[in-house]
Amino acid sequence: MPKMLAVTEEMMTRASDIGNNASEMQSSQNQIMRIFMSMGRDFSGPIPALMIEKMLAMDDMYQGMDDTLNGYKSFLEDTARDYEWTDEEAARWMQSLGR
Repeated sequence: MPKMLAVTEEMMTRASDIGNNASEMQSSQNQIMRIFMSMGRDFSGPIPALMIEKMLAMDDMYQGMDDTLNGYKSFLEDTARDYEWTDEEAARWMQSLGR
């Protein structure tokens, strides 16, 4: 049972990280959209520095999300390979998750 609990806790932590990253990305996207809207349809001129800053931050966030998701995928693959679940263990673990 400790093995299943450790795996579940790690999955929940990583899922929470993914959710937090997604929230930050959504917030930045909303800020960029507000900047575009405030510029108006007929805007001509240099792109505001704040928009450039937000767009660069979004690029970093996308890279961070990609890293997080790849790490989660690797964790799940390692778990499946290294823990060598028996059918009974897998069934108990799924049951503990309410499935």
